[in-house]
Amino acid sequence: MSEPQVSTGHMTYRAPDYIRWAYSTPQTVVWEIDGDKSNVNPQVQRLLQMIMTSVAGGNTNDPKLQRETKKMFRSVNITMDEAKQVANRVELIEKNGDITIIEFSNVITQ
Repeated sequence: MSEPQVSTGHMTYRAPDYIRWAYSTPQTVVWEIDGDKSNVNPQVQRLLQMIMTSVAGGNTNDPKLQRETKKMFRSVNITMDEAKQVANRVELIEKNGDITIIEFSNVITQ
């Protein structure tokens, strides 16, 4: 792609194992994991589980998570909001060099 592609949407996370990520633009896509139930393929599920861990301020240095991440990406960089102790930016660098940046805004914690 010659121009960056921008998607917008809404993510809901409920501890310990629920995430719903709905894109509204440029097209509607909904990914959801609720415990053992999921509507996504295994690769997307691993990505969402990694994001759940980082958004919740969990241990992203877990060896199993590290192995799964290395299968999919060359590098994963997570920036934390220190005050809220949640991720506010995730940068995914794929093996082919493509970069995906996920920025969280309007984060509400309870």
